[in-house]
Amino acid sequence: MNTLELKNILISEIAKIDDESFLSALKTILDSRKPTPENYAEQYNEELKVAEQEIQNGNFYSHNEVKDKIEQWKKK
Repeated sequence: MNTLELKNILISEIAKIDDESFLSALKTILDSRKPTPENYAEQYNEELKVAEQEIQNGNFYSHNEVKDKIEQWKKK
């Protein structure tokens, strides 16, 4: 299997996914390949502020909820 075939398979499989948290996890993996920006500390602090606001708004999963989601993914 060459690179183009693998990309097409991945694109096709990703297009079938409706689970937002799973897609977000994939995006995190893809984002990790990007080079570190020059303003890393500034960006990091901004992301922390956003994350803290999300937590205050109740937009988070408990440890048990995450474990349950992982079990659901394993069944697919």
